[in-house]
Amino acid sequence: NTCFERFIKFVWTIILKFYSNQRSPSSSPNHIASNSASSVPSTTSARSSCSLTPTLAAHFNETLIKHVQGWPADHAEKQASRLREEAHNMGSIHISEICTELKNLRSLVRVCEIQATLREQRILFLRQQIKELEKLKNQNSFMV
Repeated sequence: NTCFERFIKFVWTIILKFYSNQRSPSSSPNHIASNSASSVPSTTSARSSCSLTPTLAAHFNETLIKHVQGWPADHAEKQASRLREEAHNMGSIHISEICTELKNLRSLVRVCEIQATLREQRILFLRQQIKELEKLKNQNSFMV
C-alpha cells in the first residue's frame, strides 16, 4: 500500500468510527469499530463486500478515489522497497562476513602475541642458564 492509500484507509476508519457513534444506542459500537479496518480495503471487489451505514453509503462515491489507486509510482515504490530490502540483506551478510573475518584475524594476532611471549620467556630462561653454566665453568677452572 502506498502512503496515500493508507491515508485514505485512515480517513475512512475515522469516518466509520464517527458514524458508528452517531448510530442508535441499541447497536454495538464495538462491533463497528472492530470491523472498521476491514471495511476499508484497497481493492474494488472488497469495497463492494463491505457494509457501510446507510448515511455513510449515501456519501461514498468510489469514482472519487479511483484516480489515486494504481498509480505508476506504485510499481516504482514497490521495486524501490524490494531493492532497499535486498541491499539491506546483502549489507548484513557482508558485515557478518567481515565481523567473522575480523574475529578470526584477532585470534591469529592473539596467538602470535602468545608465541612471542613464549619465545621471550625461553630466551630469558636460556640466558639465565648460560650465566649459570659460565659461573660453574669459572668455578671449575679455579679448582683445576
